[in-house]
Amino acid sequence: MKPREKRIQAVRIEFRDQRTPYSPLFQDIYFSTSTGVEESSYVYLEGSGFMDSLQNKTQKISVGEIGFGVGLNFILTLKNFIEHSSHEQRLTYYSFEKFPVVKEDLYQLYDAYPDLKPTAELLLSQYPVLTPGVHLLIFLGGRVKLYLGLGDAQALLPQMEFTVNHWYWDGFAPSRNPDAFSEGLFHEIALHSNHHTQGASFTAAGWVRRSLELLSFQIAKRPGFGQKRECITATFLGSQKPSRTPPWFSNQELKLAHPDAGPIAIIGSGLAGSAIAQVLAKRGFRIQIYDPNGVANRASSNSAALFNTQLSKLPNPISRFSQASLVHFLSELEHLHIPNKRGILRTDHTETDPLLNSDYPDSFYKLDERGIFFPDCGMLNPRELCKKRLLHHLISVIPERVAGVKKIGEDFELTLQSGKTSEPVAHVIYALGADPKLSDQEKLTHPLLDTLPTRPIRGQTVLIQSNPLSETLKTVLVEEGYASPLAPEITGHPYHLLGATYQAKGIAENQEEMDSEKLIQEAKRWPELSEVEVKDLISSKVGYRLSTPDKLPLIGPLCDPEVLKSTYAHAFRGSKVSDLPALPVCKGEWLITGLGSRGVTYSSLAAEILAALMTGDTLPIEMDLFEHLHSARFFIRNLKKPELNSNS
Repeated sequence: MKPREKRIQAVRIEFRDQRTPYSPLFQDIYFSTSTGVEESSYVYLEGSGFMDSLQNKTQKISVGEIGFGVGLNFILTLKNFIEHSSHEQRLTYYSFEKFPVVKEDLYQLYDAYPDLKPTAELLLSQYPVLTPGVHLLIFLGGRVKLYLGLGDAQALLPQMEFTVNHWYWDGFAPSRNPDAFSEGLFHEIALHSNHHTQGASFTAAGWVRRSLELLSFQIAKRPGFGQKRECITATFLGSQKPSRTPPWFSNQELKLAHPDAGPIAIIGSGLAGSAIAQVLAKRGFRIQIYDPNGVANRASSNSAALFNTQLSKLPNPISRFSQASLVHFLSELEHLHIPNKRGILRTDHTETDPLLNSDYPDSFYKLDERGIFFPDCGMLNPRELCKKRLLHHLISVIPERVAGVKKIGEDFELTLQSGKTSEPVAHVIYALGADPKLSDQEKLTHPLLDTLPTRPIRGQTVLIQSNPLSETLKTVLVEEGYASPLAPEITGHPYHLLGATYQAKGIAENQEEMDSEKLIQEAKRWPELSEVEVKDLISSKVGYRLSTPDKLPLIGPLCDPEVLKSTYAHAFRGSKVSDLPALPVCKGEWLITGLGSRGVTYSSLAAEILAALMTGDTLPIEMDLFEHLHSARFFIRNLKKPELNSNS
């Protein structure tokens, strides 16, 4: 198949000298060697009113930028925030770039600017794999958030809900880059502006001014910097527009979480539970995590698990979320400092078209004579990952089973299997795996959990003895299953791990024995493991993952399907969306579950999504993708089916 045009294109800098970055694509410099820093500060930080908000100790400062470029405006904004903000101030920065610069060139550039290098290194330590969509970067313990949107800003902005008080309109000269100053883009900027939002640009071109004035921006000229005659500032005098999110996915009825409102209870300490516990604790919330089996002792307890990508001929919700999740997890992994082994060889793929269509940069994969090699994917010990996430002074692990959840006013009380009750908690998060689906004894008595369209999937792994040939295996091999190299520093044992089966039903009495033999026989397809035999079996292990019909997790508020039906039964018979109420939810109860066999890869981004919903932050993914993850999506889809509507 012919690869389609990439949504983003990573670019290289040409250096006219060590300090002058030049764009061959736009045939222009990113900023002037002698005056670039001063010009950016004057035009954008001062012209947009950012410095005034900083000096006036505005508690929440929000900045939007068109044209991230080499990150100079963000670096200067972050540097000033570090040097001049009070501890109570927060900065949220949204920036969009269709042609992002590769990290290596940015390191080289800022090596030549000693005053900027420490701040630049904060950015570059989190600079993402250059894949399309929204990337969330967090600085200063959460006081600064950067939402870096890679791709066409005019396409990304409708997929994000936020408004800012300051805009930087950058992006080379309008004559060289007219897309950065188009009427359609300015229309989106207006929709993401508050009344009296200020914007600034280095250009004072007449058609740019007129486009902004048509959208209710009041334009003022000011002296340009250096040799430039004029630049502009703009103040938005229009009104904020209504949300474009469908009401059944809206956040208007959610009970938002605040750190001083009481603790948050999380039921389940596996990959999902540990991830959301860590994310919320970093935001200042006190966390009580309940698990009678101890940390990650069920489906998350294998000695090794993969962080990997999902390939498809064209982007779809699974491949898009897999891509975004992997990039986000790689960023988390850089800061966790736990043993991991990089490198996965996919012998089930020999064509790179799915990678081109998924917009992975060329550096992310290498074509091998046996398949495709991914140097940044790999394996780690999932239990160690969970334990490391929970090492926070605001997190306490309580080894008791939760038997029930009771609403007490605005709070909740947990009934424990021991007969005790918890202190009141402000929110409850169900981060449950498949175990409650398997045993009535372990079931949490909550009627709405039974309505979720999830099912347990049996998975089996085996450990096998090595031999001289198998010891030559240096990387993880993946086809239908996977095989690990020897990595005792990760697994804690001197054996190969083979996995994993995927079975929802039809489990035989001797299934474990059959699957052990099957996994070993299938491993013989790989030359390094061609000499392994059933006699090399050391042990086998069976676990259950919780899966959904579309193989994507459930993230969001707990909902009652009968209430949704009564609220929206008529919604798909011609009713105006604007006339429908916001999503009815069980306020204070949340889901992060159904991660299936991709728990390591999915959990990090899934937790950030849920934390954003709980606190009212901007979602770290596009809205059209979030709709495929929302906890109420299956109930909404059912309402769209004609046979259900006709009986409503």
